[in-house]
Amino acid sequence: MRALVATIAMVLLILSAYAQVTEGEKGRKHRDAQRTEDRAKKKADEKAYEDALKSVPISNEKSDPWKSMR
Repeated sequence: MRALVATIAMVLLILSAYAQVTEGEKGRKHRDAQRTEDRAKKKADEKAYEDALKSVPISNEKSDPWKSMR
């Protein structure tokens, strides 16, 4: 009876380890695809940021929040 329980326990441990290995391979492919999407999104965000900076007017006057209080 002990041998049967030990065999079942070992089989369950082996199957769970196998499931983790096969999931890891799928996860790696998913991460690579996600990195590619992240790079494209980051590049688009950088371009939008640069365009937004170009639309902000450059002020030659220094900002003085206490100007009206003096």
